[in-house]
Amino acid sequence: MENVVVRTTQEDDDSDKFTLLERVIDEAGFWTALEKRFAESGKTKNDFLIAVKPNLMMFYNIEDLSVITEPVLVEHLIKKISERGYTNIALVESQNVFGNWFTNRDVISVAKAAGYNTKSTDYRIIDLTMDVTAHVYKDSPDHESSLGTYLVGKTWRDADFRISFAKNKTHISCYYTLTIKNIYGVTPEQNKFREYHTDREIDEVTIEMIKEFPVHFGIVDGIKSADGILGLKADFNPNHTKTLIAGENIIAVDIVGGQKMGLDPMKNLFVKLAVDTFGKPDITIIGDSSVYKDWKNVGPFVDSILDYGEELYGFANILGYMCSEMDIAAFPAKNKERISWFRNTMRGIFLNIFRVLNKAGII
Repeated sequence: MENVVVRTTQEDDDSDKFTLLERVIDEAGFWTALEKRFAESGKTKNDFLIAVKPNLMMFYNIEDLSVITEPVLVEHLIKKISERGYTNIALVESQNVFGNWFTNRDVISVAKAAGYNTKSTDYRIIDLTMDVTAHVYKDSPDHESSLGTYLVGKTWRDADFRISFAKNKTHISCYYTLTIKNIYGVTPEQNKFREYHTDREIDEVTIEMIKEFPVHFGIVDGIKSADGILGLKADFNPNHTKTLIAGENIIAVDIVGGQKMGLDPMKNLFVKLAVDTFGKPDITIIGDSSVYKDWKNVGPFVDSILDYGEELYGFANILGYMCSEMDIAAFPAKNKERISWFRNTMRGIFLNIFRVLNKAGII
């Protein structure tokens, strides 16, 4: 039986979120899981490598943190781990498709803009796109690896304990994204549209990564959540869900997270493939299992339509740029985007319509 803990903040301003995080991970067995892995490793606490994977690279503006794991929560988790004597802690992410269109999109630059302490002595920030090495992904008796001889970030590969600290939000291609989909972000290629959406299948790649490099604990930051059709990218009217979710089994965590959105979790292609691959866990929910109030999901069939569109790389790349909010002062557009008058005009029209509808609570 897999325990999944779901708790909510009690203060209007969420000032109790740090103590809530400590409570949730404790109730979900985080420290027991960590100490067990440490004891099995035979390493010292200076050598035992802990990798924390937040949702970071969707950051676009300091005014909207609803689309990324809140940095202060991630740093609080790391602080609590370091207080127990663990000194080898890495915050890991890889570059994403925003780098196709905007500058300064390396992981350390984005982390600094989002509010992470890039000079912290408690942890280091690793850009997995720059940390790559070759790796042979193993076949299983009934399944040939879709990756074969490919790449992996060395820090993610070598980690003794891996944590997926995801954001609670909807996603246009899979209804919602939590701790499983968050691991897609450790795939090393920057141009993820071409490599994983067009040339490969993103769900298969993600599950291959989890099979090869298991995740030992999952946490979901749902204090403020991004819902609606473009929740993965921006939300000017985030849903104040006041929730943290945690568990040792990330499939169980994501099943409960989907149920909290009022969804059948099996509609999520990542969750479904994970269940098909690893089995469906028996789950005990500890805490609040109610559906989020006023939650807006992605409409039916949108994921299927998008799946067809993604096969056309040029179309998907242009559409991705046009629907991407960005702080241009922090992340200036690349030259080819600056000179495309038509593309930028259409992008401006699209984003203005989205902002109005989003602020009105329509999408």
